[in-house]
Order: sequence, then structure tokens, then C-alpha cells
Amino acid sequence: MEQPHDYYERKRKPLRVSINAPKRLLSSMVTQSQPLPFLPDEFIREILLRLPPRSLLRLRRVCSSWKSLISSSQFAKDHLQHSTAADPSLSEPRVAYHHYCHHRFGDFSLRSLVENPSKPTEVVLFVERRYYTAIGSCNGLLCLLYDVVGINPCVRLWNPCTGLLTTQSVERGEFLSVRGFGYDHVNDKYKFVVIVNHMGDHTTRIYTFCRNPSNRAIQGIPFSSIKGDHKGVFVPGTATLNWVCQHDTLEYLVLSLDLVKETFSEFSLPLSDPDEKTFISPQLCVLRNCLAYCFNHEKTHWFVWVMKEYGVPKSWTKLAIIPCLPCLPDYPLLPLLSDYHLRPLYIWGNNILVAVASTSKIVLYNLDSGSFEFPEPTPSIGLYVFIYHESLVSPDLPSSSSQIQLIKR
Repeated sequence: MEQPHDYYERKRKPLRVSINAPKRLLSSMVTQSQPLPFLPDEFIREILLRLPPRSLLRLRRVCSSWKSLISSSQFAKDHLQHSTAADPSLSEPRVAYHHYCHHRFGDFSLRSLVENPSKPTEVVLFVERRYYTAIGSCNGLLCLLYDVVGINPCVRLWNPCTGLLTTQSVERGEFLSVRGFGYDHVNDKYKFVVIVNHMGDHTTRIYTFCRNPSNRAIQGIPFSSIKGDHKGVFVPGTATLNWVCQHDTLEYLVLSLDLVKETFSEFSLPLSDPDEKTFISPQLCVLRNCLAYCFNHEKTHWFVWVMKEYGVPKSWTKLAIIPCLPCLPDYPLLPLLSDYHLRPLYIWGNNILVAVASTSKIVLYNLDSGSFEFPEPTPSIGLYVFIYHESLVSPDLPSSSSQIQLIKR
């Protein structure tokens, strides 16, 4: 592999070269009379795999071989695997949100919010994407839907870190609210699932993002049985999208779509409610890469369960019982943590549950002590919120360059 050019050969002052100080992987002192030490290609690759995505984007300018390596799809996949498994801090989570009423679409660092809850949150607004609806995220990619009356719906994948945006045309028809986005790791394909209303005919279709995009009908989703916000929850490593459904028996179940086989199945939730009187707002989410289930019980507490082994009902484990909080004296109509909405987003460290409440604000709940913290000031983020990790990953791009755009954050 080509070694970096010495851009400092005209400078008389020595150049200190270090990565992740105080661990010095290279010589601590390089002078004009001493050339840069030679590192084997495999060493350089291992060092680069341990750097954050945004640092790697800057390092593409060092030399042509580094640019070629960092820009390769295999390196992006290896970096994603290393950052999520070995060192999650490399792709620190960000909170992406879309506020319909204010037409605001942006994100902010979860780390800064949790570690400095009393300081203002620095928000990055995606101004050019404010009219898009965020369907979900996977491997650092955001799935965006542009669905406006009178305009042909458009589905795109966007990597906010690299700025790469792809476009995929879809058939004319009215998208319904049941939809989902996920990754088929067996075939290495990103897929978008939606119910389409075409002249009164409801069809479940799946769109595959690749060099030759496909669009086909699959086994129909039982639309009327889907509960909650109708957005499928993708569980990493399982290649599944999941919804809460309810049939004539009034028992809540998980409706699971296998993105590899493109078939549906069902399995039970931890508790059932035949009378439909005590369970309110049942919803699914992902915590610690596991499927999780949250619901309100008798308008007094929120229960959060985690499925340790996907698809095995016996592995449901109770994570937390969170009390509903009363209203503030000055704002009687604005409860801190009501019985209306609580959506868990992430578990920071070992004990901080990050959630969004009906006030459109972030809530931090300590799983050990049972204490709450409400970071201020935070933006009004609405209820369409999800966590994503920055990465270098890009989908397989269409062969037509006219379908590829670079969009600034």
C-alpha cells in the first residue's frame, strides 16, 4: 500500500505522529532526516478500522491508496462490524427526528445529551430533506419517503455521514401507513415494505435497493389487524420487520416479516389482555439489538420487556416498570410522562434508558435507581424519532449516475 506523502519536508520543526495518544503506534518523533516509518498494509488497515467514520472521510485525502481502501464497500462493512461489536463508541448513536408540524428534520448526538443534560443540544438540521418522512434506519442509512398529494411517491436511502443519497422510482399509487425498512443480510439487500392502494386495490409490495431495483407483490399484510404507529420495527441480525397485531381473539401478537423468505409469521407477546381495558398503546422497539415491547398498564405505569432470543416467547424478560408522572403545576395540560405515549429509544451504558415522551421531549430513566432526568433545553422533536449510528456504508448504487446525489447535512 502506498505510504502517505511527507507534506512537512520543508518544515524544520519535528512532526509528532500519534494515534489514540498516549498509545503510540508510530514513532513519536519524525524529523526531516528521518523518513516516515514503513507500516505493512494490514497494520494500516487495522489502524483505520479503529477510527470514527468522519475521521476516515478526512483521511481519504492522505493518499490514493488510503482513498481507495476507505471508499471500498468491504472496508465499510468491516468498519461497521468492528464499530458495533468491538468498539461501539466509534459510531456513536445520533437521534434523528422529523417534526411534521414544524417541517423540521434533523439530528443530534446522544452522547452529548446524556453526558451533558444541562447544556444546550447542538442540532443539525437537514433543511433540504425537511419534507421527507423518515421511515427508519439501518447500518447508518436513513430510509426517506417523499409522499405528497399529486406527486409520485419517491423512496430514497441517505447516509447523512457521507452525504450519499440514492433515488428509486416507485409505481403510482397511494401509500398507506403500514410500512417498514430493513436489511436482508443473507442477500445483502436493503428492502422497503409498504401497503399500496392502487384504485382501491390494496397490495403489499416490497422494494429492493440494488443496481437493478426490484418491485414486486408479496404475501399481503393483514392491514386491519396492525396496531400502533404502523411502522415496522427492524431487529438487527434477524432480517425481520415486526408489528403489533390483534385478531378477533383480542390477543396482542407480533407479526413478523422475514425479509429473506418474504413470508409472515406470528408469535406471542409476554402478556395478553382479553378485556382490552388495562393495556394501552402497545408498541415495539429495539433495545440492545433485541426486540422490545412497551405498553401502558391501567394508566399508571409503563412496562418494558425485552426478547433475549428472537422468536422465542419464553425469552421475554421484564426490563423496567416506569411510573407515569403528574403534570407540572404551571402546565396542567402538559404531563411530564403521561399514559399517552412513551417510546424507548436506546439504553446508554448499562442503566440509562433513553425514551421520547408525549411532550415530544427526551426522557432519561435510570434503570437502577428509578430516577428521571429531563434534559434541557432540547428541541421539540415530535414523535417520529429513531436512533442511528454513523457509518461509511452505502447501498448498491443504481447504474445510472443521474440517480445519485451528494447532499450536504
